[in-house]
Amino acid sequence: MFRSRRLAILATCLLCGSCWAIALLGQEGVNETGTTIETLDGKVRQFLEGISAGETQSAYDELLINSRLASQEQALADLIDKTKQLDKFGEYRAFEQIAAKRLGKDLVLLKYLYKCEDFPVVWYFSFYRTSVAGATEPGKWRIITVRFDTNLERLAWGEGA
Repeated sequence: MFRSRRLAILATCLLCGSCWAIALLGQEGVNETGTTIETLDGKVRQFLEGISAGETQSAYDELLINSRLASQEQALADLIDKTKQLDKFGEYRAFEQIAAKRLGKDLVLLKYLYKCEDFPVVWYFSFYRTSVAGATEPGKWRIITVRFDTNLERLAWGEGA
Protein backbone atom coordinates (compact mmCIF):
# COMPACT_ATOMS: atom_id res chain seq x y z
CA MET A 1 0.00 0.00 0.00
CA PHE A 2 2.83 2.40 0.86
CA ARG A 3 4.43 1.68 -2.50
CA SER A 4 1.23 2.34 -4.52
CA ARG A 5 0.62 5.55 -2.59
CA ARG A 6 4.14 6.75 -3.42
CA LEU A 7 3.57 5.94 -7.08
CA ALA A 8 0.29 7.86 -7.05
CA ILE A 9 1.99 10.90 -5.50
CA LEU A 10 4.84 10.68 -8.02
CA ALA A 11 2.38 10.39 -10.93
CA THR A 12 0.42 13.39 -9.63
CA CYS A 13 3.60 15.48 -9.35
CA LEU A 14 4.66 14.53 -12.87
CA LEU A 15 1.23 15.35 -14.23
CA CYS A 16 1.15 18.74 -12.47
CA GLY A 17 4.65 19.53 -13.68
CA SER A 18 3.72 18.64 -17.25
CA CYS A 19 0.60 20.80 -17.12
CA TRP A 20 2.62 23.70 -15.73
CA ALA A 21 5.23 23.34 -18.51
CA ILE A 22 2.52 23.21 -21.18
CA ALA A 23 0.89 26.32 -19.73
CA LEU A 24 4.21 28.16 -19.82
CA LEU A 25 4.86 27.14 -23.41
CA GLY A 26 1.40 28.30 -24.40
CA GLN A 27 1.97 31.60 -22.62
CA GLU A 28 5.22 32.17 -24.54
CA GLY A 29 3.35 31.73 -27.82
CA VAL A 30 0.77 34.29 -26.73
CA ASN A 31 3.43 36.75 -25.61
CA GLU A 32 5.39 36.35 -28.85
CA THR A 33 2.25 36.96 -30.91
CA GLY A 34 1.35 40.03 -28.86
CA THR A 35 4.87 41.40 -29.04
CA THR A 36 5.03 40.83 -32.80
CA ILE A 37 1.72 42.57 -33.42
CA GLU A 38 2.74 45.48 -31.14
CA THR A 39 6.02 45.88 -33.04
CA LEU A 40 4.36 45.81 -36.46
CA ASP A 41 1.58 48.10 -35.19
CA GLY A 42 4.29 50.60 -34.24
CA LYS A 43 5.64 50.57 -37.80
CA VAL A 44 2.18 51.11 -39.24
CA ARG A 45 1.40 53.90 -36.77
CA GLN A 46 4.62 55.66 -37.71
CA PHE A 47 3.64 55.32 -41.38
CA LEU A 48 0.10 56.67 -40.87
CA GLU A 49 1.39 59.55 -38.76
CA GLY A 50 3.84 60.37 -41.57
CA ILE A 51 1.20 60.48 -44.27
CA SER A 52 -1.17 62.46 -42.06
CA ALA A 53 1.64 65.03 -41.65
CA GLY A 54 2.08 65.25 -45.43
CA GLU A 55 5.36 63.29 -45.43
CA THR A 56 4.02 60.65 -47.82
CA GLN A 57 7.22 59.79 -49.71
CA SER A 58 9.37 59.41 -46.60
CA ALA A 59 6.60 57.45 -44.83
CA TYR A 60 6.56 54.93 -47.69
CA ASP A 61 10.36 54.84 -47.85
CA GLU A 62 10.52 53.91 -44.16
CA LEU A 63 7.66 51.39 -44.29
CA LEU A 64 9.03 49.57 -47.34
CA ILE A 65 12.58 48.98 -46.10
CA ASN A 66 13.53 45.36 -47.06
CA SER A 67 10.29 44.96 -49.03
CA ARG A 68 10.06 43.94 -52.67
CA LEU A 69 7.31 46.53 -53.02
CA ALA A 70 9.97 49.25 -53.01
CA SER A 71 11.34 47.91 -56.31
CA GLN A 72 7.96 48.10 -58.07
CA GLU A 73 8.57 51.70 -59.07
CA GLN A 74 5.47 52.47 -61.16
CA ALA A 75 3.02 50.75 -58.80
CA LEU A 76 4.63 52.51 -55.84
CA ALA A 77 4.54 55.90 -57.57
CA ASP A 78 0.83 55.37 -58.33
CA LEU A 79 0.14 54.39 -54.70
CA ILE A 80 1.99 57.45 -53.40
CA ASP A 81 0.04 59.73 -55.76
CA LYS A 82 -3.23 58.12 -54.65
CA THR A 83 -2.22 58.53 -51.00
CA LYS A 84 -1.48 62.22 -51.53
CA GLN A 85 -5.10 62.63 -52.64
CA LEU A 86 -6.55 61.48 -49.31
CA ASP A 87 -7.46 65.09 -48.57
CA LYS A 88 -10.43 64.69 -50.96
CA PHE A 89 -12.07 62.84 -48.04
CA GLY A 90 -11.66 65.88 -45.83
CA GLU A 91 -9.10 66.93 -43.30
CA TYR A 92 -7.35 64.12 -41.41
CA ARG A 93 -8.71 63.58 -37.86
CA ALA A 94 -7.30 60.32 -36.42
CA PHE A 95 -6.68 56.64 -37.09
CA GLU A 96 -7.25 53.47 -35.13
CA GLN A 97 -6.42 49.80 -35.50
CA ILE A 98 -9.61 47.86 -36.18
CA ALA A 99 -8.18 44.37 -36.73
CA ALA A 100 -4.99 42.44 -36.10
CA LYS A 101 -4.68 38.83 -37.08
CA ARG A 102 -1.77 36.44 -37.07
CA LEU A 103 -2.08 33.56 -39.49
CA GLY A 104 0.36 30.82 -38.61
CA LYS A 105 3.80 31.80 -37.39
CA ASP A 106 4.87 33.95 -40.33
CA LEU A 107 1.98 36.15 -41.52
CA VAL A 108 0.35 39.13 -39.78
CA LEU A 109 -2.56 41.15 -41.19
CA LEU A 110 -3.37 44.58 -39.77
CA LYS A 111 -6.34 46.80 -40.63
CA TYR A 112 -6.81 50.49 -39.70
CA LEU A 113 -9.54 53.05 -40.01
CA TYR A 114 -8.05 56.37 -41.16
CA LYS A 115 -10.60 58.99 -40.17
CA CYS A 116 -11.02 62.06 -42.33
CA GLU A 117 -13.54 64.84 -41.80
CA ASP A 118 -15.93 63.74 -44.57
CA PHE A 119 -15.25 60.03 -45.02
CA PRO A 120 -13.14 57.24 -43.49
CA VAL A 121 -10.51 55.25 -45.38
CA VAL A 122 -9.60 51.63 -44.63
CA TRP A 123 -5.89 50.69 -44.72
CA TYR A 124 -4.68 47.08 -45.04
CA PHE A 125 -1.13 45.92 -44.23
CA SER A 126 0.30 42.40 -44.57
CA PHE A 127 3.63 41.45 -43.00
CA TYR A 128 5.49 38.24 -43.75
CA ARG A 129 8.46 36.58 -42.11
CA THR A 130 10.61 34.18 -44.05
CA SER A 131 11.98 31.53 -41.76
CA VAL A 132 13.61 29.48 -44.49
CA ALA A 133 17.38 29.09 -44.20
CA GLY A 134 19.21 30.86 -46.99
CA ALA A 135 16.59 33.60 -47.33
CA THR A 136 17.81 37.16 -47.21
CA GLU A 137 17.55 38.12 -43.55
CA PRO A 138 15.55 35.08 -42.35
CA GLY A 139 13.29 35.77 -39.42
CA LYS A 140 12.78 39.47 -40.22
CA TRP A 141 9.29 40.81 -40.77
CA ARG A 142 8.73 42.72 -43.99
CA ILE A 143 5.66 44.25 -45.52
CA ILE A 144 4.32 42.40 -48.54
CA THR A 145 1.11 44.36 -49.20
CA VAL A 146 -0.14 47.83 -48.39
CA ARG A 147 -3.36 49.24 -49.78
CA PHE A 148 -6.37 51.33 -48.87
CA ASP A 149 -9.93 51.75 -50.03
CA THR A 150 -13.26 53.22 -48.99
CA ASN A 151 -15.32 50.03 -49.18
CA LEU A 152 -17.03 50.28 -45.81
CA GLU A 153 -19.58 47.57 -46.67
CA ARG A 154 -16.74 45.05 -46.89
CA LEU A 155 -15.68 46.15 -43.40
CA ALA A 156 -19.16 45.73 -42.01
CA TRP A 157 -19.45 42.17 -43.28
CA GLY A 158 -15.95 41.14 -42.22
CA GLU A 159 -14.60 40.67 -45.73
CA GLY A 160 -11.10 41.59 -46.87
CA ALA A 161 -7.66 41.12 -45.39
